[in-house]
Amino acid sequence: MKKQLVKQSLLTTVAACIFAGAAFAAAPAPDAGTSWAGMPNPIITYDTYDQARQVVGFAPLYLTRDSGYSCNYISVISKNLADLGFQKLGSTANVRVRTLLRAKDQGTHGNISGVYGAEWKKETIHGQTVYTARLNTNEYAAYWQNDTYLFSVQAEGITYADFQNLLENSLIDDTLHYF
Repeated sequence: MKKQLVKQSLLTTVAACIFAGAAFAAAPAPDAGTSWAGMPNPIITYDTYDQARQVVGFAPLYLTRDSGYSCNYISVISKNLADLGFQKLGSTANVRVRTLLRAKDQGTHGNISGVYGAEWKKETIHGQTVYTARLNTNEYAAYWQNDTYLFSVQAEGITYADFQNLLENSLIDDTLHYF
């Protein structure tokens, strides 16, 4: 009798595990804007630059094709920070460019890069104060601001000279003329 009760308990436990696992596997996936914990996901991806521009309410800093980069990722973080990814044509080099309207600055003190623990070096490029950091071999970051916007860039797979060239001739130059 005792042996039968143990077998029955074991079978009941195994069956419960099987059905619970099947029920969990059949649960619908969360919406793109929702995490499993029930909190909204602050990062929403978009198919086009114009969609992201409409959400944030401004035209984010963009690397045009003449820079040698092509946009391959577009997202908005917390409905106000544009985060664009670019890949160098014919290379594995990647660049992330972020833009935030200062009126929506949530206390970031100018650094919207998402890079923590880096040793930031203050530089002046075309009269603009820029903070740069070497993160790893062939990986660099920078951030800067003007009266209206906060900007940051993070690049990997490029040399320091290429990073400086990208900053001076594309990103900083564009922010001085168009922002």
